[in-house]
Amino acid sequence: MIAMLGLSGAVVLCAAGWGIWSRGYQAGVAAEILRQDKVRQHRQQDLFRLADQLSQRETELEIYRHAQQIHAQALEEAARADPDSTRPGISYDGLQRLERRWRPAP
Repeated sequence: MIAMLGLSGAVVLCAAGWGIWSRGYQAGVAAEILRQDKVRQHRQQDLFRLADQLSQRETELEIYRHAQQIHAQALEEAARADPDSTRPGISYDGLQRLERRWRPAP
């Protein structure tokens, strides 16, 4: 009889321990899921912000490329209009165009 009481007491203690452990485990899992969700949202916000910055840089680059293309076309048209373009070597005007073309940007 005492053995039966001891065994049933051990079963009750194991069941109570299991219940406490499983509730704690589930609470820990829920807390970790919540933490990971916050991390994911933060990373998504960072990615969206970086995508916006990249888009702005791409727009700036396109504006720069367009201005560069217009400038290069103007220089080419000036070279074609140069009356000394048939002479051998580079004329003074041609040299000035080259300097304007390859001068470092301010």
